[in-house]
Amino acid sequence: METKQQPPEEAWENRGFIEKWDEQSDRERGIREMQMRTAVFMIPHPKEQAIRVLDVGAGYGALAAAILEDRPNASAVCMDGSEEMLKLGRERNGKFAGRIEFVLGSLDSLDWFKVLSGSFDAVVSARALHHLTHEQRRKLFRDAYNLLRPGGCFINADSFKAPSEDMRARYRKTRQRWIDGPSGKPGAEKPPSRERLPHGTHYNGLMEEELGGLRAAGFHDVDCFWKFTNYGVYGGYR
Repeated sequence: METKQQPPEEAWENRGFIEKWDEQSDRERGIREMQMRTAVFMIPHPKEQAIRVLDVGAGYGALAAAILEDRPNASAVCMDGSEEMLKLGRERNGKFAGRIEFVLGSLDSLDWFKVLSGSFDAVVSARALHHLTHEQRRKLFRDAYNLLRPGGCFINADSFKAPSEDMRARYRKTRQRWIDGPSGKPGAEKPPSRERLPHGTHYNGLMEEELGGLRAAGFHDVDCFWKFTNYGVYGGYR
């Protein structure tokens, strides 16, 4: 039986849904950790510098928290369209009090950046921007460029669109074998089936399209910094 599609604004305001989504995402913990670490390590500023970071589509601020953990003098603004996610972020990130701020704002809005003040040294995101249309994402690239100070960076840890249905199936099979580990061996107990948790339309772009969008926005040294199947970390510098 197919799970009913939930409007994103309803899904992300439901604490039970968020906890289920978080639990399922934990199955890919190793992939997520590599994405996070790559995003954190590709920030170009000296580690001790007091940089200011903007995490867009931040959810409960997992990527921002990873950056603050790595950089003791950094501060972060986490922007998300879900009040429940921001509430969870404040609960989970109490140890960063005074260094982390949570701001309600929708990336769907043309002037989403007006809820923010000042400029940033890094604009980052993790597993969120695929919910924007291609046009919205291109605009966000341009807006992010304008929010950055010279020498700053934009880094996105997300997923790409597979170049074909055959590759999509191969990617899925490869990830599943990686996740299953020893349980994927013949004769072993099969892992529990994964419930689908629909939460809005995905608009993943091809890797070449996303990198081209960053170049068109003005970024240089644009590249895919890490990739496993269709999951990647990409960005550029101002």
